[in-house]
Amino acid sequence: MTAKKPHTRHQYPTHLPMRRMRLWQDESVHQETRIEILPLIDVIFCILTFFILGAVGLSRQQAINLDLPSATTGKAQMRDMLVVSLDDLGQIYVEEQIVTKTQLSQSIKNYHQSNPEGLMVLHAAKNATYREVVEVLDVLREVGGDRVALATLPGDSQATETPTNFNNNPNPYLPALPGLPSNYNPYSIPNPPSLPSN
Repeated sequence: MTAKKPHTRHQYPTHLPMRRMRLWQDESVHQETRIEILPLIDVIFCILTFFILGAVGLSRQQAINLDLPSATTGKAQMRDMLVVSLDDLGQIYVEEQIVTKTQLSQSIKNYHQSNPEGLMVLHAAKNATYREVVEVLDVLREVGGDRVALATLPGDSQATETPTNFNNNPNPYLPALPGLPSNYNPYSIPNPPSLPSN
């Protein structure tokens, strides 16, 4: 018989049987599996928000960025109108779609047939050449008659109206005194009289 070697502290026996571990379960109380609805609602609202923002971004009309000249006269037109744009590079747009001059003529004819009283507005960039503006205006007038307008930005005189003072008093806090000039300022130092010369 051979003697077994004693196990040292760092050696473990490899021949021990493995036992299955069993989790403790209380079998007396049977719980149903629940679906938590609050996280699902959060996910649905996130998806809904994503689709709403996407739909709003797609439905928003993209405007052509033009630098329009300003005018001191004129009033805003709020009628049914066809917008024709001309940018700095000479590209023509009808309702934000790039068109050629022949396509411009055809789209104006279609618009004029469906809206005989409609207004056509030319949005020409400030730096567009005069020749290009006149060519587009010719096409608009040739097909659409006299219902053509040029779009401008409101000028400085329309943007801010200065209140008028009914008594021409430059300082509204000082009372207007009859007999005094309108530019009279009681706080200014009067000019000294000139000295007589010898």
